[in-house]
Amino acid sequence: MKIYTMILALIATAPAFAAGEYGYATTSSDGYYTTSTARAGTGTYKTTTTARKSGGYKNVIQNNFYTNSKPRATSSYEVMPRQTTTRTTYNTRDYDDVYVTREKQVTTRTYASQERKYFLAHPFFQPLKGKFGSVTDIAYATNKFKFDILDAAVQDVDETSATYGDIIAGPGLVDGLSGKQETTQFLVKEDFSFGITDTLAVIIMGQYDSTKTKLKDWSNGAGDNSYSSSGLNLFGIGLQDRFVDNDNWIAMVAGYYQHQKDTANTFIGELKAGYKIDRTTVYGLARGGYSRLTKGDAYGAYVEDGPDYLMLSYAKDTKDIIYVEGGLGVFSVLNKYVTLNGELIYGHYDWHEQLSLKGAIGFQPGDVFALNLYASTSLYDSGDGKTKKYMNYDVDPEGYSTGIAYTTGNYKMKDYNEWKIGAQIIFYF
Repeated sequence: MKIYTMILALIATAPAFAAGEYGYATTSSDGYYTTSTARAGTGTYKTTTTARKSGGYKNVIQNNFYTNSKPRATSSYEVMPRQTTTRTTYNTRDYDDVYVTREKQVTTRTYASQERKYFLAHPFFQPLKGKFGSVTDIAYATNKFKFDILDAAVQDVDETSATYGDIIAGPGLVDGLSGKQETTQFLVKEDFSFGITDTLAVIIMGQYDSTKTKLKDWSNGAGDNSYSSSGLNLFGIGLQDRFVDNDNWIAMVAGYYQHQKDTANTFIGELKAGYKIDRTTVYGLARGGYSRLTKGDAYGAYVEDGPDYLMLSYAKDTKDIIYVEGGLGVFSVLNKYVTLNGELIYGHYDWHEQLSLKGAIGFQPGDVFALNLYASTSLYDSGDGKTKKYMNYDVDPEGYSTGIAYTTGNYKMKDYNEWKIGAQIIFYF
């Protein structure tokens, strides 16, 4: 029987490249106003005047995008290039019924350009039509807990043994046995997206990860048990639709399919909706996922050594995994270069419930690149105190006449905890 580890941790890494609005705007601009007149037909002249509107230049952050009203060169992010308008008027003057003049007056007004800067770390970001986006997520994650072995039943599973199928030892084997479990993972995940329209984008994803599980600090003095695996283990595709984006509201919906190598096929749905308050977006989110195990019928913390394995299962005798979560988030722009993001999430993850907190700070020096640093941790987890099943398959076990012993029983979790730190390198072109 093959066992799998950290499935839920991988499922929870839904694409970081979400759909959405990302920038900051203003409805006002400061510019120069120049008024001049041409010579009247009779030789009468009007004085030419030039005036600058008071107030100088302004940098404004409003409604989720940054605006700089200072004149600048046109770029791909220009939403209101420099504009010049001209108005011509004619004034007729009657001088004592002796003669009539018609004076031509030309008024020219120039508006300063406005720059719109897209914030790439925005939780609702997605590329516009014909644009590409890339998010490279480099992260380190861990989950760990203490455990007590409660009981044991050892079965002879050696088909050549005279006691094949019999229970050959019982609970007294594990009196007071305890230890610690720690699973760590280093991952590099790439999400690459393309804007089909200004509101609809397609995304493809892949992930390399290296995972190590260790069972250690055994109360009987036994050595550590550890197991490592690595490779390109996740591939996926999805669609994102930012179906609302106006002065006050923004919303997106997304769906993804992910294949986790030799483990599971997963379908994920996501809905986000936010309200814009000046330079801040407050939003709610809901996600759900369904996974179908492709091999085996259990998952959990798993170590193996040749044909031997030991597993502290999270769920057993199942092929289906379901999770749902919801939460609140805040995204705020501090200035043209720095953003902050926080999320509080509560979720049901198949075998346990968890309340987690995530915080991020983004740095964006230009239009096409951003660096987003983040960290998350569990504040509460119902895994504390849960009793689950463990399994140990042992070839040539010491102290038994059989050639293969299979031990099963219950264990109790204590102090379950998860945390993750990472960096997202974001490009938009």
